[in-house]
Amino acid sequence: MKLAVVAEVITKAQVEEAVQAMQEGKTSKGACIRTLFAGGLEVKEISTLTGIRYNHVYNVVKNEVLVHGLEVETSDRSNENSKKNQILVMLEQGKTVTEISKELKCMYNYVWQVAKAGGYTGKKAEAAEQVVEAAPKKTRAKKQATA
Repeated sequence: MKLAVVAEVITKAQVEEAVQAMQEGKTSKGACIRTLFAGGLEVKEISTLTGIRYNHVYNVVKNEVLVHGLEVETSDRSNENSKKNQILVMLEQGKTVTEISKELKCMYNYVWQVAKAGGYTGKKAEAAEQVVEAAPKKTRAKKQATA
């Protein structure tokens, strides 16, 4: 998360000065974070430069945004190759939860939860599986009866 419109971009020297002032106790962590954020740095960059935990930086920035009504940009993470999307594609291909769990090396429960959220489990899915499983048994029974 970073400011959408930055009035003045902070220089490297100003960043070092703000961090040093914080380390010497001349300014608070919050003041340092607000200064760096106002200069256009992202939460992750501020956390890395100052050595302050990401959660702390995020909370200070989020509060600043809410209090002053600032407009921010958030980085859009691509979900294209996420585990969840891989699971959904494999479910579409007809693979079972167990097969997917083994192939992607992830917890069975997670795969099942994704399948459930995507509508691949439940009564409809179970009925479809039972039809598929029952079909070969009926064929065998007919063959034995005619023999």
